[in-house]
Amino acid sequence: MSQLKTQPDNAALASPVFIVGSLRSGSTLLRLLLDHHSQINMFGEFEGAVSQAQGENWPDIKDYWRFVKTDRQTSALKLDIDQSLDYEQLVRDFLTQLHRRNSGKIIGASIHSRVDLLPKLWPSARYIQLMRDPRDVARSCIGMGWAGNVYEGAKVWISLEARRTKLRQRTDPANNLNVYYEQLVSDPIGELKKICAFLNVDFEENMLEIESDTSYGFPSAGYAYQWKTKLTGKEIRWVELRTGEAMVTQGYKPTSTKHKPLSRLERTHILFQNRYYRAMFHIRKWGLSLWAQNIISRKFGSKKWTDHVRLRIGEKNKLYLR
Repeated sequence: MSQLKTQPDNAALASPVFIVGSLRSGSTLLRLLLDHHSQINMFGEFEGAVSQAQGENWPDIKDYWRFVKTDRQTSALKLDIDQSLDYEQLVRDFLTQLHRRNSGKIIGASIHSRVDLLPKLWPSARYIQLMRDPRDVARSCIGMGWAGNVYEGAKVWISLEARRTKLRQRTDPANNLNVYYEQLVSDPIGELKKICAFLNVDFEENMLEIESDTSYGFPSAGYAYQWKTKLTGKEIRWVELRTGEAMVTQGYKPTSTKHKPLSRLERTHILFQNRYYRAMFHIRKWGLSLWAQNIISRKFGSKKWTDHVRLRIGEKNKLYLR
């Protein structure tokens, strides 16, 4: 490899760009818009880089090898596992492999889980901090089968915000850019120009042409603040009670600061509604037998059986990808 090519590769790999936001925050839309830039390779979701951590500790390396082979998102990247490397070296090597396939000035991905651990892997990484109204995130989680009601759906938003706070504490503010989903869909050109300036690249018109080769449409302001017409007063109260000050910190105004606390009956209803809905959702999606095997294998099964079930579920889930 020539010196001219080595230098850009090293620069890109030393400071990758990560879109950080909760699930259902619009990260896929933003990633696709950025990936249509000629100098940016936003290759997808890189959740597997950090999702298996236990607290502040990385997973056992052999367990991680199994995960890479059986996790739907990670295995789809078709990465080579160099078993001579430790965990951090291996994950950085994964990024190197992905960069070699499509080298450019910038490489990055979206991550929704243990974002607070990313500085341990890439101290000079840059972050596009994507925010979305928790009331819309909570509602959207129901349709994905991750929650049976908005109270449980709000947990997805809260979890990421706690991790985001730690990430900000561990990184240089200059390496973080705040982007709001509501502004992105209302003024995509303006927001993309802001992001391009942050990444030190010029804005390109073809960034907006995602309809030509993806299943996503052009950003529309109609996707912002859907909770105002699609959530009931009770559901709005549930989300606002659960998110509390966190939503205010992120710039979202609650409808009331004096909501009545949840009653014991409401808490019981929320708990059982969530469990029942999620079970029914996955039974419809995977079938009763595979759903039952997933529960039993994770609690009592061998590693071989658990991996087999995981792979089958991954194949089922592919059928529902957008």
